[in-house]
Amino acid sequence: MLRRTLNETVLAGWEERPREMAAVAVFGSVVTVTHFTSMALFLYTRIWWWDILVHAASGFGVAAILYVLNPRLLHSRLALLVVLPMAVAAIGTWFEVYERLFTGFWVEWPRSVYLEDTAVDIVADTAGAVVFGVVRPLWNRIRRCRDPNRL
Repeated sequence: MLRRTLNETVLAGWEERPREMAAVAVFGSVVTVTHFTSMALFLYTRIWWWDILVHAASGFGVAAILYVLNPRLLHSRLALLVVLPMAVAAIGTWFEVYERLFTGFWVEWPRSVYLEDTAVDIVADTAGAVVFGVVRPLWNRIRRCRDPNRL
């Protein structure tokens, strides 16, 4: 079942939309490298807004992944601006649960600080997805305007 799902979504996406899939893979890699570099350089504690920026970029990236895997499902404005951000918020919430349960990074924080950080992280994830939902239709318009075969 997993192999069929992989073949029907990811591999089909590479065949149908190779540039979009490659762009999403590069963006995801950049965000991942940024995260681990930030951990090594203690940027999350040195720059107060850095965590928000990385979460917003991650939310944008997760939205892009969900979009390129099934763009027909997310064709309407309602889907791009409501359903997609809600899905990213749900994924971000599960990541926050994972982060709390399986990392020692938050151990010394009081519960109130952790809850505030979690709320801000989920809002930033969702904001990144909303930005994707706004940018994606604009990107389509720009591409259509630049199309040399356009009448």
